Formats: sequence, structure tokens, C-alpha cells
Amino acid sequence: MSSPTVQLLEPDVMELIREGSFREVRDALKLLDHADIAELLSGMIEQEGQAEAAIAFRVLPREDASEVFSNLEADDQETLIAELGTERAVRVIEEMDPDDRAKLIDELPNQVARRILNSLSPESRRETQAILGYPPESVGRLMTPDYVKIRRDWTVGQALEQIRRYGQDAETVNWIYVVDADGRLIDDIHIRPLLLADPADPVETLMDGRYVTLSAMDDREEAVRLMGKHDRSALPVVDGLGLLVGIVTYDDVADVAEEEATEDIHKLGGLEALDAPYLSTGFGEMLKKRAPWLALLIVLQTGTIAVMGFFEDQLATAAVLAVFIPMILSSGGNTGSQASSMLVRALALDHVHPGEWRRVCLRELCTGLMLGSILGTIGLSVVLIAHSLGITPTEHPWMVGFTVGTAIVGVVLWGSIVGSLLPLMLHRLGLDPAASSSPFVATIMDVSGLTIYFIVAILILRGTLL
Repeated sequence: MSSPTVQLLEPDVMELIREGSFREVRDALKLLDHADIAELLSGMIEQEGQAEAAIAFRVLPREDASEVFSNLEADDQETLIAELGTERAVRVIEEMDPDDRAKLIDELPNQVARRILNSLSPESRRETQAILGYPPESVGRLMTPDYVKIRRDWTVGQALEQIRRYGQDAETVNWIYVVDADGRLIDDIHIRPLLLADPADPVETLMDGRYVTLSAMDDREEAVRLMGKHDRSALPVVDGLGLLVGIVTYDDVADVAEEEATEDIHKLGGLEALDAPYLSTGFGEMLKKRAPWLALLIVLQTGTIAVMGFFEDQLATAAVLAVFIPMILSSGGNTGSQASSMLVRALALDHVHPGEWRRVCLRELCTGLMLGSILGTIGLSVVLIAHSLGITPTEHPWMVGFTVGTAIVGVVLWGSIVGSLLPLMLHRLGLDPAASSSPFVATIMDVSGLTIYFIVAILILRGTLL
């Protein structure tokens, strides 16, 4: 959702550009921070104002342009590149942080990306290619090589001089990294003790040897987990030899956390994760993301048809049983979806591990039994009330009620176990636990829930209604 300030300025900026009042455009953009300017440009592009958005971008001060460009979505970045031309776009991209530059080039069409990469300065091209050399979902793709490093045998005064010299280009100076002669990380020091220490003190007196590192080959979710666990604004990244190759900062991790959470939410809803915002996703792409899951689920529902066909005689003999099928199915599906959602999130937060499946199973057995008893009692009451109101008249209301209530207990208990163990099993197999989405679990419970219901009905109602 656009901020009120952006919504108010957008039509005014468009009008000023069309009038050629470029100084006034620059003054208006000064009222916004980088993220809001990016939002304004995106809104202009959405309204078919690509040319106006490019002009607004051109009037930005050079030091602001790269930051604004970094805040744009990939599609909008590509649009601006096309409007600005390669030469102007390269100047902007050159000013971006290496990690943001690598992310942009990675998302551009190959032909455009290759042309821009070849136009970069040798140093920028080397930095970008080094980051792009890591696997797509790795920490190496997130890191930036812009940081401040010092040596343990320096004085605090020498360290502060190093910060003044290189801190301007660093991603952050909150943390300073201590390396040995070979470039291996041996400690990190927060800026505060350095600023407060005597300039003549050795850096070594401020070291405690306690630091947390990421491997450049780690999955990027590990960066999210460690940064949240240790409450750090930046983490060092090392290679297989322990050499410091970059750092990951909180803003990059926040973007990853949002992307991963979005992906899990989409998968829990029974679709592949969207690669772009909802309104920016094309019709064909939307169908491609949603149709496969829906097709799979409808095929799986043939199991429900098979079960109902198998117990067709029982349904014909005791038609009243069919009335309560939706209650049975919803009880199992909802319970399974609850358990699945909780376990997917627990796995993502590293609160539970597949090896703890016995504890999870025991916990869900107890929980499912209690929930089933509560819902089963409600089910029994519903049957009796429906009979008394003449909605579902039957000669044996208590027997039917007891059947429905008992079936609900069994279905809820089974749903709790399936919903909790399925994500653990997928995780153990190296698959995404979010793939055990709510619709998938609900479909499984439809088939198994009906089977439980009819088996219970046969056992309880034999000799009466059946």
C-alpha cells in the first residue's frame, strides 16, 4: 500500500514533468526518503508513465539514485534501464552496493545483464562476478565485500584511522573485523569499545574471541536464523579456509526473511511461490503457479469418490450418515491443517527437528485426543439437536450421534498425527516442509476421514441401521 505522502505527490510530480518543471520535481522528491521515491516511481510505471519515471529518476542527485534504484522491484529496474539507455544505467548500477548490483544483474534478461556487466569498471565487474559465482540461494549471493578489517597487532588509534579511511565505502561500521596476516577472521569488535578505548591501547586488548560466522556456501535461511538468534546487525562470511570474504547485513537478511515467509505462505495455500508482487504477476504466470497444485488435488480427491463408492451400500441403507459427512471431513481437514502449519513454522524457526518426531507424535496424540473429545461431544449434540428439530429424523438418534462423535474423535486424532508428522518426514527427505500445504493435508484427510467414519459406523450401527 502506498504511503499518503506518495499518493499525494504522484499526480503532482507527473504534471510537473509534463510541464518541464524539473527543478520543482527535484524539490518535491527531496521530501521523500529513498524507499518512498522508489514507490513513487513504481506507481508512475504502473500508470504507463515509464518516460516520466525515467525523467524523475534522472533529476535525482547522483548519491541518491543508486539507493533509490536498489529499492525498486526487478521489473521496474528493467523498465528504467530500457528508458535510461545502457550508458546511463551503467553509471547508476556502478554506484550500487556490490550485493545489490549482483542481485539486479542476476534478475535481468541474459542479453541485458551481459551488456551491463561488460560495461562495468574492472573492479566492479570482478566484485559482481565473484558474488554471482556462488549458488543462487547461498549466503555468498547476499554478502557484500565492503567492510572494514583491522589487524590484532595494531593500536586502537591505527584501527580508528583505518575506519576513517575505508568506512565511507563500507556497508556498515557497526562491526569491525580482525584478520590475521593471511586474511583469516579471528574476531569481530563492535565500534563502541573502539571509540571509547585509549588510542594507544592494542586492538588485542579489546578482543574476546567470541564471534559467529556464516559460510559463503550456507543456505541464505541460515543467515536469517543466526542473525535473529544472536541479534546482530551484521555477520561475517568466510570461505572453506576461514578467509573473510564478505559480510551480510540486516537489510539483506530482512529481504530474505520476507521472501522465505512469502514462499511458505504461498505453499501452505497450495500454490507455487510467486516471483513478483501479486498485481505484477502476468495472467499466464499466475495460471502456471496455481494450476498444477489444483490439478493434483482434484486427482487426489478421486480417492474420496472411491471410498464413497466402496461404502455405497451402507450409505443407501442409512442415508442419514451422508448428512454428517461435511462435519467429519471439516473436522479432520482443519485439525490436520492446524498441525501442519504449526510444524512448518516450528521447522523454519529451528524450534523442532525431524529427530524429535516421537515427542511431536506423543504431544499431538494427547492434543488430538482432547480436541477430538471436545469436537466429538459437539458432534453428538448436533446430531441430537438436528433429530429433535426434524432435520435428520432417525430411529436411533443416540446411536447415530455416538457414531458421529466417535468418528470425529478418530478423525481429529489422525489429522493431528498426519498434519504434524508429514512436514517432519518431508524435511528429513530434503524436501520443503511447506509443500505439505493445508489443501494437501485436507485432501489426505478427506480420503482417510471418510474411511474412518464408515468403519466406525459399521462397527457401531451393525444390527441396527446397518
